[in-house]
Amino acid sequence: MSPPPKGTDVHAISQALVLQSVPENNQLALAPYTGLHSQVPPEIRAVRSAQLNKLTEGPMGLPTQDMALNPQNFPFMESTIQAAPVGYGVVKIKNIPFGTKRAEIIAFLGRNSKILNDNQEPVHIIMERVSSKTQDCYVEFMTTQDAVRAVDRHRDNLTKGRPSRLGERPVEVLLSSQAALMQDLFPLASGVWWNGGKPVIQAPVDGQPWKTFKGFVTEEEMTMLVKHVEIPQRSPYSKECPQRPYECMISTIKKLPWYVADRITLRQRHAIYEATVKLIGLLKQALQRDNRPYETTINQQLMKRLVTAAMLCPGFSVVQKDNIAVLAEMEQDRTLMFNQPRFAEQWVHLHGICPKPGIPIDVLEWYIAVIREETTRYVQSKHIVERNEIQRTSAYTSLYFGYIWYELGLPTGKELDNLSLHEVARRELAIIERALRRVLPDVSSSEA
Repeated sequence: MSPPPKGTDVHAISQALVLQSVPENNQLALAPYTGLHSQVPPEIRAVRSAQLNKLTEGPMGLPTQDMALNPQNFPFMESTIQAAPVGYGVVKIKNIPFGTKRAEIIAFLGRNSKILNDNQEPVHIIMERVSSKTQDCYVEFMTTQDAVRAVDRHRDNLTKGRPSRLGERPVEVLLSSQAALMQDLFPLASGVWWNGGKPVIQAPVDGQPWKTFKGFVTEEEMTMLVKHVEIPQRSPYSKECPQRPYECMISTIKKLPWYVADRITLRQRHAIYEATVKLIGLLKQALQRDNRPYETTINQQLMKRLVTAAMLCPGFSVVQKDNIAVLAEMEQDRTLMFNQPRFAEQWVHLHGICPKPGIPIDVLEWYIAVIREETTRYVQSKHIVERNEIQRTSAYTSLYFGYIWYELGLPTGKELDNLSLHEVARRELAIIERALRRVLPDVSSSEA
């Protein structure tokens, strides 16, 4: 945004820019904010984004319902729709030494072999999460043809009497598939077969509960993944290869099909998130200790990869990512690069939606302010007994989004845990739309 004109009261602008950024002392006004229903002064418009000025240029300072809900302006989205099936080429390397490092795999294939970019985490060294035993390695390429060329190159060397080796061990390089990679990454996912990288969930089989889909990973797998780091003396494989559990977590986050959001529950997501947080904490502790014996594997680069995978995860909520950013001591400017909003810690009641990438910050916060003021007005319209009860509850939670938590009416305990990410996001978007429709003018009805 452009700087304000000279002589402008910057504090007043910052307040008017998004109405009230955060409710003072967690208390909301008894009446809606009057700024919603008046034209915006020129000095305020001068520091707003062009998109927000266009939204609020009407005589009342409000857009119509159709304008506010237009996908080009509406700033919220279901976070998991950022994920999608991929068709990258895949190469499988068999019989690798259990201590093989990621850098050795990349060097073995050659940096000119069109492997995916490093930030896409193309190397997946399969680790059995319960035993921590290293298995085969999969590498993703930009296209299937690139993968074919990499395999052909190693086959040519073999015919010339130069078998491929990692260290002193001969290895086999094979053309593979996304389906094989997903099957090996999520071996305990029952009741599912893989159509490429896309899961096809099978119908339950009567009398055979072990064939019923219950999730892509189990809570036990996530718990054991952490235990391998917490108690390395009981895990001989990870003791000799300490980076492997962290890399397994990275592969899990990156490759889990988050777009199948109607099959992933809040409880399942929490198990993955909790394991991620614990591993970041353990890695942070390891880096603070004398780490010279393992500095080639347990280092800041590994921390950066793990944190980046978590912050880019389309399945984690805004608050979960904020917790990760705080744990990683990430500066706020950097969190914005991961599509995090300001005041991310205040999104405590929203489990399935996130800001839409590319939306100006002031547009997002203007919508939040409208939701905050309208849900407050809605609660104030209730009978005094009901209103007092709602307000007593509100004293123990964030009111950044006003009383959206009341209108959502989400269940608690196991019933909430068993809701899918898609169901929660659908409810959240529906309630936001309902609040906006209550407060914004409907041009179509007025014309009728």
